[in-house]
Amino acid sequence: MDFAQLAALTGGHAEARAIQTAVKLGLFDSLGHGPRDASELATSLKVDRRAIAVLADAMTALGLLVKTAGHYDLTDVSRRFLLKSSAEYLGGLILFDDAFFETWVHLEQTIRTGAPARTLDMFQNKPEETARFIRAMDSLTRARGDAQFVAERLDLREIPIVADLGGGPGTYVAAMLRRWPHLRAAIFDLPATLDVARTILAEREPDIAPRIDLIPLNYLKVELPQGCGAIFMSNIIHSEDEPTNVDLMRKCFRALNSGGIVIVKDHIMNEDLTEPKAGAIFSLYLLLATRGRDYSFGEVSEWLSGAGFVDIRLETLPSPPFTSSMVIARKP
Repeated sequence: MDFAQLAALTGGHAEARAIQTAVKLGLFDSLGHGPRDASELATSLKVDRRAIAVLADAMTALGLLVKTAGHYDLTDVSRRFLLKSSAEYLGGLILFDDAFFETWVHLEQTIRTGAPARTLDMFQNKPEETARFIRAMDSLTRARGDAQFVAERLDLREIPIVADLGGGPGTYVAAMLRRWPHLRAAIFDLPATLDVARTILAEREPDIAPRIDLIPLNYLKVELPQGCGAIFMSNIIHSEDEPTNVDLMRKCFRALNSGGIVIVKDHIMNEDLTEPKAGAIFSLYLLLATRGRDYSFGEVSEWLSGAGFVDIRLETLPSPPFTSSMVIARKP
């Protein structure tokens, strides 16, 4: 690493905050129908002309806008990922990061004490926070293409019903049900999350939604319903500590039919917990907001084998674009 790379890392918050502000103000959406100059942007967005020009110039420097004869326009990247009308809109995640930004101020205290910087409520206490969090997860998954890739990769031809534990917006199971027409699904999640999932599925998956049961459930407090052919969980174990995950794998084992499979999709780390890099950095988010961190394949394998699972294997997703992997195991 040289000086320029180090300096870019230490100042990376500036680029992040600028992009978050541009999305929040609607800068990219204001250019969805064609180029505009700073005066037109200021009028459209109801902001200061001089200030919006500085922000638009910064977005141009970052490669998210192009500037020609004083007029700003979208690039292919911003048109694909930063327009609300795009199927790959990443704005949900960007707006979540914007809202979460103040939590980073408390990182030093969290490192000193080990205590999270916010209430451990999984964004359930305020409807606007729940919606922002769940739509952020949906936004990231759709923009990167995780759900479609996973649905194509898994062999579910012999599975009658898949349960998505902590399934949030239903992005993954919707893709699985499109891939496998015989399949039914259940989403096990908290009530506030299911309210958001119901809205999202009605908006985007009206043909698929009737095949998905939304079941209120707190896996920390109750057993999982039995009779599952497969249990899928994406980005669940990283929110919990080690004893909770040991117990969760036992609950999954008891809920599955004989021959059923469990699929754990997450940042699956190397044994040193330093790769993938995205997982090592994301563990700082998790320290701030959860009981968890990202775990290694060895740790996950130990929980699964201890619960009684066999044929435990790691399937690494191609990187880029993905940063996570799947651990798949079978109940004898």
